[in-house]
Amino acid sequence: MATLLTKQQTEALIGRSLTTVESTNFDLYLKIAIARLEDLLCTTLTSPLDPVMQLLLARCFGAISLEQNATADANITSKKVEDFSVTYGDKDGSPMEAFVKQNANDLEHYSECQAKIRQGKVCHDDSVRLLWLR
Repeated sequence: MATLLTKQQTEALIGRSLTTVESTNFDLYLKIAIARLEDLLCTTLTSPLDPVMQLLLARCFGAISLEQNATADANITSKKVEDFSVTYGDKDGSPMEAFVKQNANDLEHYSECQAKIRQGKVCHDDSVRLLWLR
């Protein structure tokens, strides 16, 4: 399988250099990102990807890296004692939840998950053939 995204493309699309851990584990993180994005889109990613799909894949890669650094308190948004407060997580939930929220329009646009049955037809062997409409 051809590489869907290089390290250099990933850095350009996420707007920062890869960390040492990301660079060392690039192939593994990319495979996980591909699997998650394919699951979200109900499709198989093939090369070459258009620029928006490259951006989605790079951002998914970034979310996986953030998940690796998450702590047990990541979902705590703030704590306050008297007049002192500290904010621990972010309001978007997990990094993957934030990725889905931030990229909802593009994910919906590329999704193959939303097919609807237009009509069914009984075939000669008593099986049902479905005609799909997107």
